[in-house]
Amino acid sequence: MLPAIHERLKQQLIEKGREELDAEALAKNILINRGHLNVDGTATAEGYARGNMTAAERAIDRAVKRSGGVSDYYEYNPITNYASKLTGSGVWKKKENQ
Repeated sequence: MLPAIHERLKQQLIEKGREELDAEALAKNILINRGHLNVDGTATAEGYARGNMTAAERAIDRAVKRSGGVSDYYEYNPITNYASKLTGSGVWKKKENQ
C-alpha cells in the first residue's frame, strides 16, 4: 500500500494522461526529491504530515511558505485551490476576527 501523499500524486498524474506504472515511478521520484518519501518508498515525517492534510491545509501551507505570515491570516478558496491573505484596513486580521 502506498503512502497517502504518493497515492494522491500518482492519481493526479494518471488523470493527466500518464500510464499507471509510469505515474507511480514518477510520483515516487518527485516525492523523494521533495523529501516527502524515503528511497524505499515509505513516507518521511514531513510526507506523512502532508499526506494527512486536507486540500485547504495544503493550499494554506503553500501560501505561508510563498508569502510568509501565519496560517491564521489566510483564507482558502476551494474553487481555485488557492489561499490568500486576509486584510482589513491595511491591517492583517485573523479568520476568527472577521
